[in-house]
Amino acid sequence: MKAFIKSTILCTALSISLSSCTKDFVKINTNPNESTAVAPQSLLGPAIYSVITANLDRNFRINNEFMQVTVTRNDNREFHRYEVRATETEYMWKNWYLQLTNIRDIYNKAEIGRQTGYQTYQGISLILDAWVTSLLTDTYGDIPYFESNLGYTNNNTTPYFDNQIDIYRDILLKLERANELLKENVAVESGNNGFDPIYGSDPTKWRKLGNSLYLRLLLRTSHKPELNSVEKIKEIVDNNPAEYPIMNSNDESAILKFISQEPYLNPFYNARDLDFNGDKGYSEFFINNLLELGDPRLSIWATEATLGVYGGIESGYPKGSIPELQSRFQLTLKGPLLPGIIMSYPELLFILAELGERGIIQKNAIDYYNKGVQSSIEMWGATVPVNYFDNPKVAIQQSDSQTTILKKIHLQKYYTLMFTDFQQWFEYRRTGFLDLYTGVSLQNDGKMPVRLSYPLITQSLNKANYETAISRIGGDKISSQMWWQVGIN
Repeated sequence: MKAFIKSTILCTALSISLSSCTKDFVKINTNPNESTAVAPQSLLGPAIYSVITANLDRNFRINNEFMQVTVTRNDNREFHRYEVRATETEYMWKNWYLQLTNIRDIYNKAEIGRQTGYQTYQGISLILDAWVTSLLTDTYGDIPYFESNLGYTNNNTTPYFDNQIDIYRDILLKLERANELLKENVAVESGNNGFDPIYGSDPTKWRKLGNSLYLRLLLRTSHKPELNSVEKIKEIVDNNPAEYPIMNSNDESAILKFISQEPYLNPFYNARDLDFNGDKGYSEFFINNLLELGDPRLSIWATEATLGVYGGIESGYPKGSIPELQSRFQLTLKGPLLPGIIMSYPELLFILAELGERGIIQKNAIDYYNKGVQSSIEMWGATVPVNYFDNPKVAIQQSDSQTTILKKIHLQKYYTLMFTDFQQWFEYRRTGFLDLYTGVSLQNDGKMPVRLSYPLITQSLNKANYETAISRIGGDKISSQMWWQVGIN
């Protein structure tokens, strides 16, 4: 009953639909035969699975359409034309905030219980907190943070919307604290290892993920001086790497590997083939670049449009001029082949390649780039073709300008970030280095949306704080700039 009441009040505080929120919370976290004093490890797997599956759902629906991975043939869904209905913005807000409660409960329950490995559970909680919070603020901008998830404990049903800079400052501190906690390398009770579907509660691997995520977020803010992100990057990579271990192989990627049964079933596993592919196909940009790269992942991801031929759909096509279907998702992606990615090792390598090329770290960008390409292809079980790096579209050459090199890095990173929540969208907003095709019917003045608007129910139930927030960012529009977005492409 306590868990039910807590979830109900929390949902109101966060402007989440009451019926769906309490339903999901009870389903995931309440066992009627046991005490509601849930152990921290029992919250871990359900929280991770819920976030990853929700991320995949909206990756398919929103990110892939913005980023010309796919194009819908349904004229009523127009993300590929940069149109976003207000009703589309609640789904991720609801899921991310609900799971933040569970993630923060892991920290609190570990601290109270002081069972074996409580430091490790706290470190894991801080990393997951930073991950989910970064998704929230990078999607919406200013959000409730310091007062969020306190509906039950503090009876705060109208949390303040904090500035993104303050949110980023705090989540970076959480990753710093996680590094210190996991440095102790305290093992959890052996019987609890199986509750963690990512690393089996291995503190060393979680520590490496935390510091890799640290670099992702530091790079995202490296053009802004307020957080000293560049200096911290240099400390992690060049000056004090022993204190900040990072991932160093594909095996250390933070990936939930789906199976063909509960509890970690691919969320698309039971979908009808028609529903899985629906009314969408791969875009021209996606297919054409894979063909020009000679990338072996093409046949893993895409079907042939006709015998021996791959093709894509025009993104941003005129309303009413619905194109013919071309290449579509391989149905094998409905099974264990599809990864549930938090962050991968190849992504880290492309982060390091960009940092090296920009002169922020004292490392060879080409080495990181080549290793990133190889690791990304191998992560999908493919082999790098013998002459792959002879292709001038792939190889970084001495005559390449820095812009050309960065574009090559980000094209490969684009494919590495397949199925990774909204990271393709975030990275394009940060850099603009992908030469996305310009559709003839783009809305929003032809400019990529830089945020989603706040959910309608939040606007209603937390009106005063909502209005304060939108006054800071210049209105609740998909073109309103957030703190780290200002001053970049």
